[in-house]
Amino acid sequence: MRTYRIAISLLLVLGLLGPLAVSAVGHPLEELQVAIVRAGMAGSHSLRVDLATAGLNAQVADPAELALDTRVGDRAIHVALPLRRMPSRFPVVLDLAAGTVRVAGVTIGSFQPVLPFQDNMRIPIVATVSQGTSAAAAHTTVMVPLPTVIVPGFLNELSRPDGDLMAALARQGYRDLGPAPTLFWYRYESRQCSLEVGGRDLADYVRQIVLPSTYASKINVVGYSLGGLLARWNVAYDVDGWGKLVNRLLLVGVPNEGTVHAYVYAAYPVITFARTPAVRSMLPTFPYVRAAEGEDWQTPPGSGNPALAALNERPMPEGIRLFILYGSAAPDSAGGVRTYAGVTGSLPDALFSYGAGDGVVLVESAQGLPMREGAAVAALAHAVRVNLGAISHRRLLAAGAGEIAAVLTDQFKAPQEGAAVTAPSQQPGPGH
Repeated sequence: MRTYRIAISLLLVLGLLGPLAVSAVGHPLEELQVAIVRAGMAGSHSLRVDLATAGLNAQVADPAELALDTRVGDRAIHVALPLRRMPSRFPVVLDLAAGTVRVAGVTIGSFQPVLPFQDNMRIPIVATVSQGTSAAAAHTTVMVPLPTVIVPGFLNELSRPDGDLMAALARQGYRDLGPAPTLFWYRYESRQCSLEVGGRDLADYVRQIVLPSTYASKINVVGYSLGGLLARWNVAYDVDGWGKLVNRLLLVGVPNEGTVHAYVYAAYPVITFARTPAVRSMLPTFPYVRAAEGEDWQTPPGSGNPALAALNERPMPEGIRLFILYGSAAPDSAGGVRTYAGVTGSLPDALFSYGAGDGVVLVESAQGLPMREGAAVAALAHAVRVNLGAISHRRLLAAGAGEIAAVLTDQFKAPQEGAAVTAPSQQPGPGH
């Protein structure tokens, strides 16, 4: 590990900071003081530290010195400012990409540039001010979370971002506004996109909006429902380098093997949105209809899902930390959450079978487990799985907000990765 020292000549600093200087008058203060008023990213690649001092005496021969020490990743940086007169408050800005130090907008030193972040960053900062035999120090730690993109589900364009999730992430230091955002809610036109088109649009958004706004070479993605399929598509097909771009991938209530609801709703003429490309991309990849009870389950002619089936055959790139969060209400749960598992007879006068799930996605589909004659999704085998309990599909993001925040900030205590989860057995229901 190398340490880079930036020492500024007394003449340069006096000329630079003279207009800001506030000298102590009369007797020196009894106690030398320094405070880090504020510290954080002030732009896509700039770390700003606002400092305040007190107790310095400009009338004595001993000059004052401010030392600022920080470590960004594996690189330690030391900034030394020998001053005869010290301003009471001023900012020090480290441009991590350019490797420069600025005070009052003027470049005063340099260091080797820091590489863009690949994970959450904890940046310790220590400010020390000294004069003669007196010294004082202040310290803080700046938390810079890896930029996280939330990809919501079908019909997201008709609703607002989930307030519970956004608030939970804000409490962990994420921010979606300001000069250095770390949280991005991706709004998209879900009714017109296929998996391929939707995935490409998502990749364009990350390349054009997310990455230029942050100092990172990796991102986290929280994909909810259809949004999780779009994220999986980009990762599996390495769209715009997503195979190496994603650090954590969280799949929340994602129909990884499709949902029977996509088939059922499409049978009703009034539900026009159910016949869109996005809904067709969520048709089941497992057999889900039969002519009568006791007969074999089959896939209806013309209602297969080759795009999702092909996606499920592709591996998960190495290095991606994968988490699956799902709802698991039993078919006869008191909350009335029943998830279609199969259709017996012809719609709309068919009988439905129900299974454990969130009211839209079965637990097997969410986890990529085998369903009837369908195959397991091998790419999801090593995921860490989080059972959110008897939660409806539309409430999953809110109910899982704490777990999502914990996963993204490395505070989640999980069982061994890939731990087996046994889904409740399917149970037939009496009717609609």
